Amino acid sequence: MNIKSAKRLLWYFTYRITIFFLYVANWFLAWRCKDNFYKNSVLHISGMVHIPYYTVQILRKYGIKADYLSMEAPNQTWSKSDFQFRSSRWPQVQAIREFIFFWRVVAKYEIIHSHNMVFLSQSGWEDRWLKRLGRKIVINYRGCDIRERRINMQLQPEYDICEECDYDVICEKEYLGSKRFRAEKIGDAFLVTTPDLLDFAPEAICLPFFAPENHTRMSNEKQHPGEEIKILHVTNHPGIEGTEQIERVIRRLREMGYGVNLVVLKGVSHERVLKELSTADLSIGKMKMGYYANFQIESMLMGVPAITYVRLEYMGDDLRQSGFIFTDLRNLEKTLRHYLDNPKELEQKRKIAKDSVLKLHDNGKIAKQLISIYDQIKSERPQ
Repeated sequence: MNIKSAKRLLWYFTYRITIFFLYVANWFLAWRCKDNFYKNSVLHISGMVHIPYYTVQILRKYGIKADYLSMEAPNQTWSKSDFQFRSSRWPQVQAIREFIFFWRVVAKYEIIHSHNMVFLSQSGWEDRWLKRLGRKIVINYRGCDIRERRINMQLQPEYDICEECDYDVICEKEYLGSKRFRAEKIGDAFLVTTPDLLDFAPEAICLPFFAPENHTRMSNEKQHPGEEIKILHVTNHPGIEGTEQIERVIRRLREMGYGVNLVVLKGVSHERVLKELSTADLSIGKMKMGYYANFQIESMLMGVPAITYVRLEYMGDDLRQSGFIFTDLRNLEKTLRHYLDNPKELEQKRKIAKDSVLKLHDNGKIAKQLISIYDQIKSERPQ
């Protein structure tokens, strides 16, 4: 046996021994710590993004012991979380780190709320122990983690987010399929953030986005309404947003003599997005998905009407009478020309933008709905 083979064999046995002892320790701790948890608590697990951060802030106002665990390091777009887990490239070290973090942090919460099917481990070893402890698991689908390209293109042949996917067609990846299987197996409740996702998870509950509360104190700083109209478009994946079509429409309008400027932001910090919004007249986005998302809500909160596309079956009087401007890519040029030619109508949209989106996304109602879901699944815990 050469040295390389001996090292490989040694690595294998040390890893198996590590896993064996951790398994024994898990049995003991599961018996010992079953009732050792924070009362009325939930741990949100996600990548490093701002949405779960704001969510836990709101839940705390309603008496919930809520915290946010990021499974990613801080990045250029977001850096705030209550916990961060550091991964290791060495399997033995990774297994020990996951074991320690699970029992020191994760196992102490009554409910684990997973965003985008993000969990502590990739292997799923902790699932059985969460169930043995009586903890409950909420699966929160947020987009392409549950969307299926083939089905979506069949259901929405005219406008669909999947047609020009530049997100590496992530929904068709084999590893995502195994994550969905895991989520369906262990989930006690399933949520989606927008109603279009019910096409792929019909058993889920549609829980709207919270309105980020710190944005409600910010106002639009546009000083010279007579200047060129600034339209802000924020995307990390132009193909699924219809960015090329939007840019083409803006070029045609400029050739016609309209004073309109499209600002496209990609991969920038959340603070930069808010700064650009503070001087914008309009925002545009989610022109192919079928429903608006978080950025459109943030825009409206700052008094900036959001141009977006919502499928006809989701439209109601509350949306029609709001500060949103609804259109599709085929009619985008016509819609923009209408508001550019009628500045008083655009100003009226600006006046009602903030109040109308706060009615659509009432944080008190959304928080009570989410807490009700938590209470329901906790009541199903075996005694």
